[in-house]
Amino acid sequence: MTRRAAAIAFLESREGFGWIVILTFATILAVIAGCGFYKISLDAYVASKNDEKGTALELVDAFVSNYSNLRLQLGADSAPVPATFRAHSIELFNKTHGAANALRLHWIGRAGRSIATPPADAKMAATIESFVGRADPAPVSQFVAIGGEQVFRTVYPSIAREPSCVDCHNKLQPDLHWQLNDVMGAFSIDAPVGEFVHDLRWQATVIALAIFVLIAGVGFWMSLSHYRRIREREAAREQAVAANQAGASFLANISHQLHTPLKAIIRFSEMMLSEVLGPLPNDKYRACVADIHRNGSHLLGVINDILDLSQAGAGKLELDENLFDPRDMLRSLARLMSGRLQAAGVTLNMELPSELPALRADQAKTRRTLSHLVIKAIKFTPSGGAVELICRADRESGLAITVADSGVGMSPERMSRVLEALEQVRAPKPGSQQGSGLGLPLVKAIMELHGGTLRLESAPNAGTRATITFPPDRLVFDALRPAA
Repeated sequence: MTRRAAAIAFLESREGFGWIVILTFATILAVIAGCGFYKISLDAYVASKNDEKGTALELVDAFVSNYSNLRLQLGADSAPVPATFRAHSIELFNKTHGAANALRLHWIGRAGRSIATPPADAKMAATIESFVGRADPAPVSQFVAIGGEQVFRTVYPSIAREPSCVDCHNKLQPDLHWQLNDVMGAFSIDAPVGEFVHDLRWQATVIALAIFVLIAGVGFWMSLSHYRRIREREAAREQAVAANQAGASFLANISHQLHTPLKAIIRFSEMMLSEVLGPLPNDKYRACVADIHRNGSHLLGVINDILDLSQAGAGKLELDENLFDPRDMLRSLARLMSGRLQAAGVTLNMELPSELPALRADQAKTRRTLSHLVIKAIKFTPSGGAVELICRADRESGLAITVADSGVGMSPERMSRVLEALEQVRAPKPGSQQGSGLGLPLVKAIMELHGGTLRLESAPNAGTRATITFPPDRLVFDALRPAA
């Protein structure tokens, strides 16, 4: 797979979608953090500059007011009027304090009523006039561009607080009739902010990018790591499935190869036991032929189990369903097992209800599952013990058939493994035949194919109960009939 194809596959996966969500979250958080830093820093700058401007303005006001009072007290009419003195002082301050980023002060009169410096534009005139008529007008701050330079400007109202100031203005402008607390103009204090705003924007951008890269990078690493683990697990699962299918195909092929000659051996041994072609020379030959027939039949059963289990693993095991009475099948099974029961010294107790619905299932495979369970119960029940075969039907839970023994039982650890293929339980009786480890897994596979379940209940020295349950939709209650 090329890098481009791998990247597309990652982005189209659930983990890739999760990373896109993380990218979106990182972008939003980065924008919020950058804008927040910018606003907080700008607000702090504005507060700092306002304090600085307020201090400068208080000094100018105090100085000019004191000059005006002294001029009036000393009668120095030949000295410059306070307005002119103030304008010259501000001009000198700006020249002396002429750094590029220093404060610049201007005193501006009202439009049509100024003595020295009228408003430079209509916006400034409107700002000054907005102070008129207010009891305590507040300064107006804003960012403006002057001559291509960005400045932070604050306009402070200039109010006539001293009688000497009012008298001076009325002498210069007798027709305007100035009074105490009149707005005579405004102080405009400009603080250059171009360099500061540029640096602040750069810092905010760096912070936003750092947060975005950090969150996006960590999210990408986590998403990619999880994606790789998922892909590795999927690849391992696919390899396991392929290996399982290959093994199942191999077992099925070998089983088919053994099936035909083994059937011939069994048929020939049956003919010899029946003496179809003539009597056997002596009883030792008969015993040998009987062993061949018994072991061949057992091996054929194991091969059939391997074939069915491999087909079930490959999803190729099919059901041949028909409608039948479970009681007839159970009675037939009891007769079939009578020889094993007698040889093992075990009794079979059957418990069948008086009425039972017909079952729609694969009768041969159902008989096979119960044969496996009964044979295993006989094997693990000590001589003199009993095996129980119990059948129950319910419209809600379905048909349940239980095979219970009074044997040695199993521990929970052992019980969790017996449903795995080739997992063998140690034979409990000396001389009893070791199982193939295919019976219970095959029973489970056949029941799952029917939509049913296999449930095991066991404890050490308390026996084992195996229950197969068919779902309710496989029961035909219209076919109820009394037990024969």
